[in-house]
Amino acid sequence: MNYHQYLYRTRALMDEVVKAMNNLAGSGSSALGTIDIRTITQRRGEFQLRLRECFYRIIDLWPEILANEARRFEVSRFISKYRAIRLAIRNAALQNALKPPFDTILPRYIQFLRELDEDMSLILKEFSDTVPPPQRISLSGIAVSLRYYVQGADDEFYERLIIDRLTPARPLNWHGTKVAATLFAKHFGLTDSEMNRTFIFPSHGKTYHGLKISSNIATKGDDKNGIVAILERYPYPG
Repeated sequence: MNYHQYLYRTRALMDEVVKAMNNLAGSGSSALGTIDIRTITQRRGEFQLRLRECFYRIIDLWPEILANEARRFEVSRFISKYRAIRLAIRNAALQNALKPPFDTILPRYIQFLRELDEDMSLILKEFSDTVPPPQRISLSGIAVSLRYYVQGADDEFYERLIIDRLTPARPLNWHGTKVAATLFAKHFGLTDSEMNRTFIFPSHGKTYHGLKISSNIATKGDDKNGIVAILERYPYPG
C-alpha cells in the first residue's frame, strides 16, 4: 500500500472513530449501536497502529512535503482529521455517565494521543494553523500548593482535570470560597459543568447550589488566601 492509499484509508478510519465517539458523547454510553461499540473497543489497537504509522510515513517524506504544495495540502487534511479525533475523544470522555468498558478505554485513547502529540510535535508545529500545539504544562507540586482548598488530591488529579479535561468519578470537597473556585476555573479555562463534576462547594443556605462562574465576580479584596499568587506559578496557555 503506497503513501497516498495509507493516508486515505487512515483518514477513513479516523472518520469512523469520530462518528462513534460523537455518538458515545451524545448517548452517554446508553443505547449505543453495535458498530460504534466495536469501533471504539475492538478497533482501538488498529486505530492506534494506523495513526502512528501515518505520522511515521509523513516524517519519512518530510522534506518533500515541505517543498510540495500538493503534499502539504494532503497532510493538512490529515491533520484536520487528527484535530477532529482529539476533540471527539475528549468530548466523549467528559460524559460522567459512561459505563464500562468506556470508562477505562477512553483514558487509554487520551494517553495515546498525549504521547503521539509529543512524538510528532514537529509536524503539529508546522501545521499549527490547523492543529493547536499540544498543551503540556507543568503542574508539578500543584496539589501541595492548593492543599488549603482541596484535600485528598495529588498532581495527577489536577493533570487529568486541567490537561485532559477528565472529571473524577467522585467529586472532592472544595474548602475555599466560591470566589476562589472561580479564580481557579477562569485561570485554567474550566467550565461550570467541569467544576461541579469535580468539586462540592460549601453552601451557606439550606439548599445546595453548585458553582456558577458568572455569578462570582472576584475583586482584589476577595482573594484573602492568595489563590491568585498560587495560580501564577502554573501558567496556562489556553
